[in-house]
Amino acid sequence: MTTKDSNVSVSDNTALSDIQEVNLSYLMLAQRLLRENYSAGMYRLGFDTDVADIVLGLSPAQLVKLASTNTLICGFRLNDYELLSTLGQDVLGGVLQQAHSTILLAQRSPEHLA
Repeated sequence: MTTKDSNVSVSDNTALSDIQEVNLSYLMLAQRLLRENYSAGMYRLGFDTDVADIVLGLSPAQLVKLASTNTLICGFRLNDYELLSTLGQDVLGGVLQQAHSTILLAQRSPEHLA
């Protein structure tokens, strides 16, 4: 194995570890949001009732097992150029940035964010 192959392998292992960490964090956050406020958690996560019930019912061991995949289980839901470009602008030192982003998000149904 060459040094280049070794570096790729280390990089792949690091990426896999990072993906699994994100997955576990996401699942734990999803459970917390659903426990605190089921309806709001479903909306924030983009879950329907069936998915929310399954995620909420997962044991810690099941969370770890599900998180151990090599693929991200969460998805980036912001496919809106206007919204994303707004986040990068400095509006009044950032004061209006969050409000503007919230307004743009509120105008879209969860289906449009997916």
